[in-house]
Amino acid sequence: MTAAPDAGTAIEPVRDALLGRAREQAAAVVADAEREAAAIVAAARGEAARILDEARAAGRADGRAAAAAERSRARSRASGIVLAARRRAYDELCRRVRAGVGEMCTGARGPETVKRLEVMARRRLGAAARIEEAPGGGVIARTSRAELDLSADVLAERAVAALGAEVAGLWQEK
Repeated sequence: MTAAPDAGTAIEPVRDALLGRAREQAAAVVADAEREAAAIVAAARGEAARILDEARAAGRADGRAAAAAERSRARSRASGIVLAARRRAYDELCRRVRAGVGEMCTGARGPETVKRLEVMARRRLGAAARIEEAPGGGVIARTSRAELDLSADVLAERAVAALGAEVAGLWQEK
């Protein structure tokens, strides 16, 4: 008699597919974000240089304090632009991962994915678990004492979280 694979082994292909797709999407989003951030940073630097030139002229007339304040505001505006671009990149990554996971749960491979998720839920919660399909794909399993949410949205959140340092690269200076 062979031992049944544990829940981790049963969902490994789904997890690997989710992580693979998330990594591909993350790489594309990061590349897009880096290009967008580089363009924004270049524009912000140009604007900052222009503002600094104006601030220097004003600083000569108004003193060093005014120039320092203007440089600080320019740096702050540039930082805000870069952070906004990075936030958009992260939001786009999350959107793409959610769409990809949703497609895996509801598209052509949906029935196979749902069956794997059901097997995993029953292994975790037991054969008596009540399993229902989640809106948007995936499943939610319940017993009188526990609930296991394997909906597409939750799986997508977990896939992005599993990217960890790869996603953190969106927030680091290059």
